[in-house]
Amino acid sequence: MGFTTYMIKKVLIYFSVLLATLTILYIFTFPILQEVIAKSINFQVAQFSQTLFKNAHNLNSTQIQIAVEKYRESLIAAYGLNQPIIDKYFIQMYNLIRFDFGTAYFLQAPSGSREVSSIIAYYLPNTILLFTTATIVFIVAGTIIGLLSAKSKFWEKVIAIIAVIHSSIPTWWLGFVLIAALAYAVKVFPPGGMTSVPPPKNPFDYGISVLYHMSLPLITIFIVNVGGFAYIVRSLVTSIMKEDFVITAKARGLPDSRILYRHVLRSASPSIATQAILALAGSLGGSLTTEVVFEWPGVGLLTYVAITLNDLPVILGVTYVLTIVLLLGLFLGELVYGLLDPRIKVGE
Repeated sequence: MGFTTYMIKKVLIYFSVLLATLTILYIFTFPILQEVIAKSINFQVAQFSQTLFKNAHNLNSTQIQIAVEKYRESLIAAYGLNQPIIDKYFIQMYNLIRFDFGTAYFLQAPSGSREVSSIIAYYLPNTILLFTTATIVFIVAGTIIGLLSAKSKFWEKVIAIIAVIHSSIPTWWLGFVLIAALAYAVKVFPPGGMTSVPPPKNPFDYGISVLYHMSLPLITIFIVNVGGFAYIVRSLVTSIMKEDFVITAKARGLPDSRILYRHVLRSASPSIATQAILALAGSLGGSLTTEVVFEWPGVGLLTYVAITLNDLPVILGVTYVLTIVLLLGLFLGELVYGLLDPRIKVGE
């Protein structure tokens, strides 16, 4: 099995998993979906009716009413409300693949749009910016620390202790502590938000403001995750250090640093890359508490606001999007693993 065959197999597997996941979500949320679709249709019909009354001066009330009813019937047919349940399923899957999640009840994007896809599209990049940056930072630092700890028994024990302590700290609790210490006591960082108020108009100043406001949540995510990732790397490297080729390299008198970085790291890189992709994909789904604590305008904060307002279309839309993001992250992990593992390249 070469790399091409490997990728085709993984694409088919993850596409099947995506359909199965969306099907499970559809089954469990079917009554809610019907309610959401019905309210979305009523909202769109009301907007259409107001537009006709304002602009269609050459139509009387009867003609407008007929046009509105035809529009309502077309929406009902488009969303499949008048179809058998199996047809509703395929129509809903088609809408989900097109990221058509309907209209929000209360929330709207800064542009004024109440389409759920537009609302999520505005907030999702903010989440990706924060958590992708933080994840890359703690992955790089955790990999370096994990490699160094594999060379020293002392640091091996220290990393294990740090990993347990860091992984046991709730992100929201550490966030409150850092806000109290560094935002209010020392006043080094802002307590929350994404930019200063009002936001700088100059693009360079705007970027600096975003980086400044991102510092405190980034530090929080780093502290909570770096120990655990370093421990994973240390465990992977330690297991490889016991392999025969490492023992042979030591017997040949090769320096420890060369063995570690050129041989051991190369063998461990597929597994480390997979763990990194999983950490990146998982971080996007676990962003709610961090974004709420730091008032970071991302998908996590959007979900919290949608829950408090009982805005079902937004809640369901975020659920579907994060499901797709997680599966995409897992698929990228398989892709990276296939590129780094020489056994897959040669078809073993």
